[in-house]
Amino acid sequence: MRNALLLLAAYLSPTAALAYQLKYFDIRGAAETCRVIFALGEAEYTDVRYKIDPATFQSAEFNEAKENGDLTLNLNRAPVLVTPQGKTIGQSKAIERYLARRFGLTGKTPEDEAMIDCIAEHCRDVKDAARQKGFSKFTRNKSDEEKAEARKEWFENDMPTMLMKIEEAVKETSEADGYSFGATTTYGDVAIWALLRDCFPADLDDTTKAAEKCVVLNAIADQIQSNAGVAKYLSERPDSLW
Repeated sequence: MRNALLLLAAYLSPTAALAYQLKYFDIRGAAETCRVIFALGEAEYTDVRYKIDPATFQSAEFNEAKENGDLTLNLNRAPVLVTPQGKTIGQSKAIERYLARRFGLTGKTPEDEAMIDCIAEHCRDVKDAARQKGFSKFTRNKSDEEKAEARKEWFENDMPTMLMKIEEAVKETSEADGYSFGATTTYGDVAIWALLRDCFPADLDDTTKAAEKCVVLNAIADQIQSNAGVAKYLSERPDSLW
């Protein structure tokens, strides 16, 4: 009976005593937006971080989690989220949307939620386009000269063009400075912050320059960055490989 009551309390309140568990590597990567959403929601969770050997980029803890079945529902990949009800959710974007909904970051109606999700997807389009451009250190089929040229073209032409399109779209949905939809913080704001402020450290200056004409988007990113819970998390988050 007691366990049933605890599960009911956890379902009704996202900040209940039974904590979430977010399982990912000891890097920012695909789980960092989830961690920032937790900070916005002021919710307690266990941040399980699989250590990575910097020499081999292998993780014994990750391998153990796969062997134990912890990651089966995400096809033996990370991240996964374990809810207070004991449910395991895979796929980083599914986790982000779930948490955003739980912490009131998806508007008031299904239409609000879809429009906010649209903003987040615009941001994902930019990240996908950057990967397809092929200039990261993980790109293997290009010379250093080819990657340098692709990087220059991305940050000087492609990215500014895509960001200005998002800037114009957000002007249509924003009702106050610092917000991409309406006049309250939403999942769309977090996606914009992640795109402009939480990129690879080596890309931050170039990203900032690419977005320099995006007054609306920069105000949104600043609003998230200055949130008390987010600022505290960012100041305390562990150093990582990337």
